[in-house]
Amino acid sequence: MTRPRLVVMVACICVAASTSGQTQNLVYPVDIVRADEGWVVADFKAHGLLRLADDGTVTPLRLGEGMPRSPLYGTRAVLPAPDGNGFLVADPGSYGLYRVDQDGALSTITTELDIPQGMARFDDESVLVADLRSGFGVLLRVTLDGQVTEFADVDSPKGIAPDGDGFVVVSHGARALFRVDRSGRVSTLAAGPPFDFPHDVVADGNGGFVVTDGYASALFTVSADGSVGTLTQGAPLVNPQGIVRADGGGYIVVDPQAGAVFRVGADGTVEQLASASATP
Repeated sequence: MTRPRLVVMVACICVAASTSGQTQNLVYPVDIVRADEGWVVADFKAHGLLRLADDGTVTPLRLGEGMPRSPLYGTRAVLPAPDGNGFLVADPGSYGLYRVDQDGALSTITTELDIPQGMARFDDESVLVADLRSGFGVLLRVTLDGQVTEFADVDSPKGIAPDGDGFVVVSHGARALFRVDRSGRVSTLAAGPPFDFPHDVVADGNGGFVVTDGYASALFTVSADGSVGTLTQGAPLVNPQGIVRADGGGYIVVDPQAGAVFRVGADGTVEQLASASATP
């Protein structure tokens, strides 16, 4: 379904946090961000956001109703809100971008996206959203009051990470990592093998990046000049997706098919931080 590419959407009224369908476990975690205490996990099959404490304890922050086209039905990505008020959630199941505040209250920013995937902060009042719109893909700039505009065409975009004054974007279709500057100009940083189905990307703090690859069951390193290496590959990773840098070094990675959250050291060592109680 192709949806309009230039729209203005008025944010709707906040509602109280849902208590229906709450879970105390991970189900199918797909993205993760650091929070004030622990992390917040976007869980596709729990239909919402879960809090993950440093000790591995999981509690609900906000869960949707689990009904098709309802908010958070297909929760795909989470990002700290650029204005500091809670978290933004991308949901292709309802074409939406939502805000969830620290207490779990939900408000709608827009439901005029198509198949939103990853997100990155653009400035204090807007974000970039990777959208698999029209079978090709586009980066959309979305303001917090719901204005949506095209920013750049990118083949099959998934994760996005800041890169100096621009961004790097994962493309699963092109099996590539692209650079996108603030004018929307796209260039290739790295492409082809060993990328198989790259999902997400995070800056490593030293000018390079780490890319999760689901089909390769791997975390790949990419230097500033585009050289690709392997940080870790294989079990216990199955299909790593969302990734965030950990305090003190290394990374926190969510893997929906493993039903787990892993801590990956800068040396590639992997340890499980939390897991689902049953196979998703």
